[in-house]
Amino acid sequence: MAAPAIVIAGASGVIGRHLSAAFRDDYRVTVLTRRVEGVHPDWVTPLAWRPDAARAGDEEALSRLTSALEGAAALVNLAGTSIDDGRLGPAHVDRLLESRVDSTTTLVTAMQRCRVAPGVVIQASGTGYYGQRGDEPLTEDAGPGSGFVLTPVLQAWEAAAAPAAARSRLCVLRIGVVLARDAPAWQKLLMPTRLGLGGRLGRGTQWYAWIHAHDLSRAIRFLVENDDCHGTFNAVAPEAVQQARLGRAAARRLRRPFWFPVPAWALRLLLGRLADGALLQSARVEPAHLLQCGFRFERGSLEDALDELLPPRRAPRP
Repeated sequence: MAAPAIVIAGASGVIGRHLSAAFRDDYRVTVLTRRVEGVHPDWVTPLAWRPDAARAGDEEALSRLTSALEGAAALVNLAGTSIDDGRLGPAHVDRLLESRVDSTTTLVTAMQRCRVAPGVVIQASGTGYYGQRGDEPLTEDAGPGSGFVLTPVLQAWEAAAAPAAARSRLCVLRIGVVLARDAPAWQKLLMPTRLGLGGRLGRGTQWYAWIHAHDLSRAIRFLVENDDCHGTFNAVAPEAVQQARLGRAAARRLRRPFWFPVPAWALRLLLGRLADGALLQSARVEPAHLLQCGFRFERGSLEDALDELLPPRRAPRP
């Protein structure tokens, strides 16, 4: 009996890389890519696609995509331009919006043409949906916020995926900051501390909703394999953490100082609106629906995550 098929759009990013590895032993993994000739793991099948095929009216591209989705166990949509590829100026925000809406609309259009649509659609979103919320605890029942330039982008991304619910079980994941050794966000957060220049950013009291890549991959597989799960899920660890606490914990493990504060105005001068979106935004997000469905985190506390990200150094041999 053939293994069930998983189709992943946006597999070249850190989430996609960890996710395709999590499915490798029990599923046939197809990754949608614009560069089939690139380097891909030997357990995936790359398939060329056009994220804008629906808007462009490319019937041939839509037909190929429909064939790939026909009868698949799951479609996981992570596709979109990286937030880090700019300063969140108007042109960058437009690219973020267009790439996400185009890719999602194309996938939904193709799956609606399937005789047997994918059993479940896992649609990525982000905790930026909640905007700037200070210390307010946020479950999936909280409405969209404001004060963050990407909140309307994330709303539009989720709205583009909504028609998929007519054919498939739909799970929307509002993903926090993904922590992994190969995650660009984690590497950038850690760089000043590695250089001995760590310190609080702004007030340092802003809440970061985060999740270890290991648990994120496990959560996605959990949702794929549990038919009772549908709707919106905050893909974050149960223990949100304030920036200063995260920085101090990392500095302690690296044996580096943590006494060089960077004021908010300096971050905005350096990074533009990306400073508010990536570093200064406060959203104390909780994974209520994942826990209610029975998912259990393996690296859900900050210390558990840091044990893998920054393992204690071994004492030198005498």
